[in-house]
Amino acid sequence: MNKKLFMVAPFLIFMLLIGMLSSRSSSDVNAQIIITFPFNTPTRTPTPITLGDFVWDDLDKDGRQDAGEPGISGVTVQLWNSTKTQVIDSDVTNGSGNYTVVAPTSGNYRIRVVLPGGWDSFSPKDQAGGNNNLDSDINPSGGDTGFTDVFSIASNVISIINIDAGIILFRTPTATRTPTPITLGDFVWDDLDKDGRQDAGEPGISGVTVQLWNSTKTQVIDSDVTNGSGNYTVVAPTSGNYRIRVVLPGGWDSFSPKDQAGGNNNLDSDINPSGGDTGFTDVFSIASNVISIINIDAGIILFRTPTATRTPSPINIGNLVWHDLDQDGIQDAGEPGIPGITVQLWDAAKTTLIHSTTTNNSGIYTLVAPFSGDYRVRVVPFPGSSFSDKDQGIDDTKDSDINHIIISPNYQYTDIISIASNVISMTFIDAGLRTVGATSTPTLGIIQTATPSETPTLQFSATPLPDYPNKIFLPFLSKGS
Repeated sequence: MNKKLFMVAPFLIFMLLIGMLSSRSSSDVNAQIIITFPFNTPTRTPTPITLGDFVWDDLDKDGRQDAGEPGISGVTVQLWNSTKTQVIDSDVTNGSGNYTVVAPTSGNYRIRVVLPGGWDSFSPKDQAGGNNNLDSDINPSGGDTGFTDVFSIASNVISIINIDAGIILFRTPTATRTPTPITLGDFVWDDLDKDGRQDAGEPGISGVTVQLWNSTKTQVIDSDVTNGSGNYTVVAPTSGNYRIRVVLPGGWDSFSPKDQAGGNNNLDSDINPSGGDTGFTDVFSIASNVISIINIDAGIILFRTPTATRTPSPINIGNLVWHDLDQDGIQDAGEPGIPGITVQLWDAAKTTLIHSTTTNNSGIYTLVAPFSGDYRVRVVPFPGSSFSDKDQGIDDTKDSDINHIIISPNYQYTDIISIASNVISMTFIDAGLRTVGATSTPTLGIIQTATPSETPTLQFSATPLPDYPNKIFLPFLSKGS
């Protein structure tokens, strides 16, 4: 009875409302009637949420998806509720390592990844510096091993595609390659100029002991003796850290300064010459891919007994003062030498007169420098003379070497002449005179001329006395009897 009443009641209410409406006055015809039925509207079907994305082979075990690290196919991935009591969906990764599981509604969930092998393991989690697209989200250990942490899906989310898993696949260890010995060398040389640089002509030293030590200098690993060219070879058994030691051949010998070739490691010395590591190189590291190092060199300054100093040999300096008839500054055939011209040797600063002479009848002179060094030659011509132009032509044995400009501070002098220690003579320092003045200092001489029936008479012959710079001497006259 009550059930029938419940079913008819809505209809009765509807009819009652119609009757009320028809009884209203005409002025109420346009009135609105709102009828509310106590029925629920249909609920929207929830949109499923797609979850993924990637399971990869973490070759370097760092928990970060690196270029070249491949996806792993055939790995089971499951969607669980947050309490890990119910599997909601499951998938298997494809050939690229990708998977997709579907959450039916928003809410709290976990993803679980099942390791493909019993010896496999998960990568460390969250190791991509906060980049959730490149890290692994699976707990590698503890009570949640294989699961993500709980994550919440909001009602407006339709997919999450950055839930990834790095797996460290177990691989059967491969046989270890036998280490290749590393050859070390190369050269021990006689550093003649003591500058720490291998210069042309500096020879290798034979018979020098060279050793390979560990980095802490507690163990000798290999040893060799330099050959006739000063070369050596020692062998390091494996990569690692080492030092080379060179043993001085003599008690008074010493090592060259280190690293003095401007950064060129092929030309310098690598041995510490002093301090706690004297005789050793610094520690050097040999990488696993290196098979030889051939620029570990040692300069040695050999002790030599001082030799007696050779007494310096005097150096002859010459050669000609000539009359330059055509005034071209070049000694031409037929141009005569001028006798009686004073020629002097001075130091380079023109403060000390070292030697003086006069030209002979052929205009030739010779001065003597006591030892090698820097000098000047001075030519003091007769008054009224003038010098030819200097350095005319290309033949130094034919030109004039005297500064000819009167106002020059080096007038009458050569430029500075440098004489090396191996020189014994210089015979091309010449002076040309354009014009030759008269002899200024005749000296009394007696010449007897035998003439029949005549009494010998006295005559005067001019013999030049030594000249002195910037002074003029009047002739001495004697009254005849």
